[in-house]
Amino acid sequence: MPTPCLLVPLFACLVPAAPLAEAGLLYRTDFETFTAGDDLWVGADDGSGTAPWLGIDTGLGVHGIDQDVIPGGGLGKTAFIGFRQPASTLVFVAKPILYTPGPADLPRVRVETLIGIQDSSPNAPRDSFFVSVYNSAGDFLAGIRFDNRQATYGIWRADGLNPDHDTGVIFYRGELHVLAFTVDLPNNKWSADLDGVPLFDDAPFTATARPVGFGHLAYEWQLNATSAEGFGNNWMLIADTVVRSVPAGIEPFRLSGITRTSGATTLSWPGENGFDYQVEYSDALGTWHADLPGSSFPGISADQPLTFQDPGAAGARRFYRVVRQETP
Repeated sequence: MPTPCLLVPLFACLVPAAPLAEAGLLYRTDFETFTAGDDLWVGADDGSGTAPWLGIDTGLGVHGIDQDVIPGGGLGKTAFIGFRQPASTLVFVAKPILYTPGPADLPRVRVETLIGIQDSSPNAPRDSFFVSVYNSAGDFLAGIRFDNRQATYGIWRADGLNPDHDTGVIFYRGELHVLAFTVDLPNNKWSADLDGVPLFDDAPFTATARPVGFGHLAYEWQLNATSAEGFGNNWMLIADTVVRSVPAGIEPFRLSGITRTSGATTLSWPGENGFDYQVEYSDALGTWHADLPGSSFPGISADQPLTFQDPGAAGARRFYRVVRQETP
């Protein structure tokens, strides 16, 4: 495993263990169920009930699980890729997600992962690290490249075909960052941010003609050299990670109708799979209340029109709003 580094956590965003029965949850790990040691990331049963992590270059100590690599950081076990000489110029570890949404499924996949890049020692080469998406057949679709080389240092978007796109955003060596991205699979679009700073929004996902689906989430180490002997001892730390399917969310979200008959007010709006809805009211646009009978619409499992009727009191003056949030 790598020697202790200087990574300093910027965010206390530990992901607690949770069953896969959680709505939309495809995979979650904080790596605490893994055994610490070189080459103990790939193939281990992490207790999630999902397929184990896949990888290449096993037995060389170029990926594995660390224990308390950040002293006092509170992260516990974390994963790593890099540091030692690999067998080839590309090393990857991938988690099978195998999600291709059908018509009734949530169409987007959101990933949140805590990562950090530890720099190479002085005068050693520097390389690139990817967080990538492959389809179920194992074809590369797209990725986010953290380029540690001095001349091209920064974060780049890869679409699998064209030259990588510079996001104009940098990462900080030796610090932890929260990378979050959402893939709109039906529309072949995706958006990403780092620590809440946008990297790109509604960009083309993959420019290849390969089948689009969220098959595998991968962490990759791409050497800058043409042979493995030219590796840099830089490495990527991977900590708390969650992958979930999420609804698209009609934008802008608006009421489709409001009528008032004999003192009763009826609201209607488009309900979407994966959202909860709550009708709230106010008498003076100050305090909002959510205590009307039948005003809560949790866990919508299929797209459908929704309506709510408030019999109210004849002549009452009320303002209404519908609050939408993803189903937990």
